[in-house]
Amino acid sequence: MRLTSILLCLNGLVLAASAGSIAEDYNAIQNTISTYSLAIDSKDFGRLSQVFTTDIVANYSEPLNAITGLAQVQQVLQKSLAPVTTQHALSTQVIDIHGDSANSTTYLTASHFGSGLYEGQVLYAYGKYIDQLVRMSRAYAQAPTWRVRARNLVYMGPFIGNASVFLSPGTV
Repeated sequence: MRLTSILLCLNGLVLAASAGSIAEDYNAIQNTISTYSLAIDSKDFGRLSQVFTTDIVANYSEPLNAITGLAQVQQVLQKSLAPVTTQHALSTQVIDIHGDSANSTTYLTASHFGSGLYEGQVLYAYGKYIDQLVRMSRAYAQAPTWRVRARNLVYMGPFIGNASVFLSPGTV
């Protein structure tokens, strides 16, 4: 028997949805956005193809600024995060779906842990990802697939800690 409606609790909001439709879209979007954190923190930059469209436009603000194209995003993030170990923790999130497109805002705390001379030191960044997503597919009996086509990182306050953790280990 197919359940025709469910109640989904999403970050304290209760949403009425039809099974196989809006609830699956919300879950797929959350998984896409969460996959970003897991890819970055594990330094599996190839996995970003499960997050972004090939023509992604990502504005990471200072110091990385705007980056266009999946390959360029992968390259820039891999290089800039090479000296640190990271943990990107996502929290408050709002998702607004309009057919085959969606907008989301997701709060984050990014911890950047130093190594070498900077072992034991950390730089914290607080911000939010403002994303535009597009549905890539919705095959019958399969979960929908969503990708981020535009990302804007907005920092919400100053960096806290030692920015020198981004220097290559062993250099001063």
